Amino acid sequence: MRFLVAGATCALLLPTVTHAADAHDLISPARCELRFNRLMNCQLPQALLTTPTAETAVPLRTTLRSVVSGNCSTQYPLEARAETAGASPVFIPYLQNNKEVRLRAAGGAPVSAFTLSDASTWTASAVLDSSCRISLEIHWNEVDVSSTGEAQALITALNADIAAAESHADRMEELMLYQRAYAFMYSLADQFRTELSNESMQELRAAALEAGPAVESMILNCADLSFEERLALLRLHGSLWVLGQPEDWQRPDGTVMTMEDHLGPGASEILARLNAILARQTGNPPDYAQLYEAAKTEIVRLKNKKSLALAQLAPWLP
Repeated sequence: MRFLVAGATCALLLPTVTHAADAHDLISPARCELRFNRLMNCQLPQALLTTPTAETAVPLRTTLRSVVSGNCSTQYPLEARAETAGASPVFIPYLQNNKEVRLRAAGGAPVSAFTLSDASTWTASAVLDSSCRISLEIHWNEVDVSSTGEAQALITALNADIAAAESHADRMEELMLYQRAYAFMYSLADQFRTELSNESMQELRAAALEAGPAVESMILNCADLSFEERLALLRLHGSLWVLGQPEDWQRPDGTVMTMEDHLGPGASEILARLNAILARQTGNPPDYAQLYEAAKTEIVRLKNKKSLALAQLAPWLP
């Protein structure tokens, strides 16, 4: 098996620029035996044709065109086969002058290489006039649009991708802020709960309840107190209720209440769900700050892609 490498042209062919096509010889004295003014026993060995590729924002196609000159009349249906990775092969009935077929890579990606081979069992049997010359023009990676409508549809799709990426970035920002706020607020609230339900605070509440009647008696019955002193004691007595009672911070079994106990059944159910989510993510919790940065980077990439697409599609856009 022999492989030939064709000359390379620019992979990103914009319609506004004229590029010389590669040419590959199919029928000529170099491919056939010249006997009795006839071309006989023609051979079309398999060839690997390659070209450099460039970034593209729109689908591309590679056009293969047969160029026929001289007398190439024959009864045999000669054709070649072109195939690139990840795509269906195309067949070129190259006896027809200016016959075009289009080779497309998967997803409209640039074609960097394709294999050209003989697809006919009759090639060696054909007897052609010595004037017959057939070559294959290869127009690498042209923009795969044929109308303004197709070009506008590609730009519309890119606009939709950008809008979706921006929406995703907004969502990641919300989750990033929520993740930070939830962690902070839960930690802060739990710290307050711990401080307000520790042993010293419980003793203070018990002492306040025990001292309440004595303070009331002093306010009402102690004749040695001035008006200002009575007023100060009254304010103190009126503030003691803020401390609450020790049982307000305890479960029926005497243990300290948790955050869920304080929030009540409705809120504690929501908190339980959030904690369950966090528990499942303990091994590898999502970093929403990193995801947000990645989402912003994707927006920039898509906008750059749109700029490139506008340049590539300029001949078809109003």
